[in-house]
Amino acid sequence: MGERSFRKLGLAVILTTLILYALLFLDTEFYEAGGKIHNAFFVNTDGCRIIAMDVMNPTIAKYTDWEWNDKRFYLKCPYQTWFRTEVANGDWYLRLTRDIDRILQESNLAHDWQIKCYWFRIKLLGHWRSVRYGRTKFSLEYPYALKVPKGLRHLRVMCMNTLTNKTLQDDVHFFIQPPPEKLLKKAPTTLKYWDGKKHSSGGTPPISVMILGLDSVSHLNLLRQMPRTVRYMRQSMSHVEFWGFNKIGTNTYPNLIALMTGLSEAEAEAYWVQQKCMDDLPLIWKKFKRAGYNTSFAEDMARYSMFYFGKPGFKRPTTDNNLHDYMVDLYIHRRASSVADTHCMGERTFIDILLEMNDRLLPHTQRYPFFSFYWWANGFHEFLNSPRLADGRFERLLCSLDDAGITNNTIVLFMSDHGLRWGRFRSSFQGMIEDSQPFLSVLYPDWMRVKYPVAIKNLVGNAHSLVTTFDLHETLKHILHPSSLEDAPITQKTDELWTLKGSDTPRAISLFLPIPPWRNCNTSQIPSKFCLCHKQVPIPESNRVVIKSASIIIDYVNQLMVEYPVCIPLQLDSIESAYFAAPHRDNDFYIEKGHRNAYPEQGPFRDGRKFKDKDIVVRLKAKPGNAYFEGMTRRQGNKLFVVGEVVRVGGDGNRNNDCIDNPLLEPFCHCAL
Repeated sequence: MGERSFRKLGLAVILTTLILYALLFLDTEFYEAGGKIHNAFFVNTDGCRIIAMDVMNPTIAKYTDWEWNDKRFYLKCPYQTWFRTEVANGDWYLRLTRDIDRILQESNLAHDWQIKCYWFRIKLLGHWRSVRYGRTKFSLEYPYALKVPKGLRHLRVMCMNTLTNKTLQDDVHFFIQPPPEKLLKKAPTTLKYWDGKKHSSGGTPPISVMILGLDSVSHLNLLRQMPRTVRYMRQSMSHVEFWGFNKIGTNTYPNLIALMTGLSEAEAEAYWVQQKCMDDLPLIWKKFKRAGYNTSFAEDMARYSMFYFGKPGFKRPTTDNNLHDYMVDLYIHRRASSVADTHCMGERTFIDILLEMNDRLLPHTQRYPFFSFYWWANGFHEFLNSPRLADGRFERLLCSLDDAGITNNTIVLFMSDHGLRWGRFRSSFQGMIEDSQPFLSVLYPDWMRVKYPVAIKNLVGNAHSLVTTFDLHETLKHILHPSSLEDAPITQKTDELWTLKGSDTPRAISLFLPIPPWRNCNTSQIPSKFCLCHKQVPIPESNRVVIKSASIIIDYVNQLMVEYPVCIPLQLDSIESAYFAAPHRDNDFYIEKGHRNAYPEQGPFRDGRKFKDKDIVVRLKAKPGNAYFEGMTRRQGNKLFVVGEVVRVGGDGNRNNDCIDNPLLEPFCHCAL
């Protein structure tokens, strides 16, 4: 056996051993979902460089609890729900699903007639008051089902002990109109399992849109906390994961108003500040409604709704299906769950109620084009670890969309608005970075790769570009006109876009077009205090940190070659250039004041600080061979280590490296003569 073959066999044995070690001793679920970030930059273009951060390292681990031994991290509602909604013969019913004998036993009663039940209609008075009216009594007797009046969208149910007048059940239920069974008796052209072929009317069928939003979840925290959801998305769905998604405002409203209207916060204010209501806002779902789409809007935390928290809200109905009034009543009568600031109604969490709305709408969305916007904040807002509790729920949600055929004619924006804005993790350097980097994945039907190859190629190519919610608005407008996604119009729009340079570059670019490499925070209208594009600060080559960084980079390269003794270990010849790479911040960064509660991730905090953590990029010349290398080291406290990959960026023409059969390592090898 020759030396080269022997070394290949030895390397294979070592790699196999390392893989087995990883499978035995590492958290494989985490590594499948998050994995190690190998790139030095999430975005690396002429106009913007965004430094890459680790999904997990020792400085982050102290903020997480991977064992989940604390009982607070098990999400459960300590109450009972007696009734479930169901459809029969085109009508909605409330059916008792708890065992009546168990109810009587728990209530110390002998007969079901000793329980009296009422249902009420619900009406809002102002934003945060609700009243019950139209009390109707119904008997809790066999077959234990209440037929719901036609057209009713939600009601409250109360059941009481007739002997003591003690309330035994207090719950609220909603109903999607028309009922699915009645809908399915009609025979319109179904969109279920549509394969991208022409519509029966002769045109291209519409593409539906679903926005699934989780409040306050950064990209890297999604990978940390929701590995099952991420794994399903990556392995089972056509998608693009965006690494340069940068927030444009402090909290939810400025980030989402750009998505929904294409306007900045200040521009949108002109539409509602005088009228004291937001009905005239040019919301994107209005365009979809005019195009014949069924529209839905729901947030699980009505008290902090993007349109009602410090805003006047709407006077008229805004979408075909809207849970706002229902969720307000739930918030007023909320009960605590096992996790702080995560609420219940009966045995259902607010998270589950919004998931239930999606389930109830599936028969509608299987048959008609739709635009839906769902936003989850309860349990997510400003909590680092609690998204882990919803991981299985959202894995099942994506799976249910697949099983129902929804994803075959729907583009899904799975996203957040920002990262954590307060708490202990937020006060760290990485917490500061992640605040400006919410997660975004665009899930699209498989057939679009064939029907719209250039548009999908551009979508994939933008994964490592600087992106904002302004761009998402333009993307939604593109989806509204499927013919505009064909190759010819995409090519024409691309040519027009690339003639615009500098300040002429539009702030909003559809993700189906290639985002120009010269784009930066200024042209994207990202305020400097949120901009993740780093600034480069030159450092003298004689700086001791630079010298140490260069030494670490040389050691890293030599470690790569340790299995190839035919390669001469490299030594530092000279340092050509070095600079700090830091986020572009105008001022020192301040941690926002949080609200008081029992959860340890919450504030209050008000902490102004300068972060000393920096990335140092070094270009150096090594000997022998006069090869030039560039690498990045990260300084965190007193620690300095290589991040990303070291790359060869030049050298003389005599590349004496053909003594090994490994194209990935050849650039680092200088063969012994």
